[in-house]
Amino acid sequence: MLRSMRVPGAVLLLCGFGLLVAASGGAVTKPPPKFWSAARCERVMLTQHPSVSQVLCVGSGGPARCRWTSGHRVRLYSEFTVFTRVLRRNRTGEVWVEPGFVRSFTLATRARPGFGPIFHLHGDLPRPADFFMGHVRVLRKRPVAAAQFNPIVAPIAARLMQERITSCTGA
Repeated sequence: MLRSMRVPGAVLLLCGFGLLVAASGGAVTKPPPKFWSAARCERVMLTQHPSVSQVLCVGSGGPARCRWTSGHRVRLYSEFTVFTRVLRRNRTGEVWVEPGFVRSFTLATRARPGFGPIFHLHGDLPRPADFFMGHVRVLRKRPVAAAQFNPIVAPIAARLMQERITSCTGA
């Protein structure tokens, strides 16, 4: 009986050790960066952050931060310059009040020095950060109406797109 217990015990010990080694090896390597389309960037900002009422995402970075989908249909990025119109609360804090403030920032889909993690609300469960934000700038110090958002950010976004044309060669 004792001899028959040794074999399963040894197998369990070896399997447990193998899982421990595999888990520790995975913790050492960095996960690959996440790549998003500009449309996904905009959708995440609008659906997960209720204070954002309007958004425009412009992909940025060189070949290391860019890749194509299969068939070269859509360019994906791991970094964006994001323009948002952020609404503010009224004095009671209950209702969002128009008009909002126009801001820009750099969004990275992976942690970087100088970038803060941004979480979206998902009940009481802790979640890893969805993305990271840095280089925040207020483009208009006074609130603007919804119709004024595009005339403010479109020329800046167009200039950024011209400056950041890359040879996006990633697979």
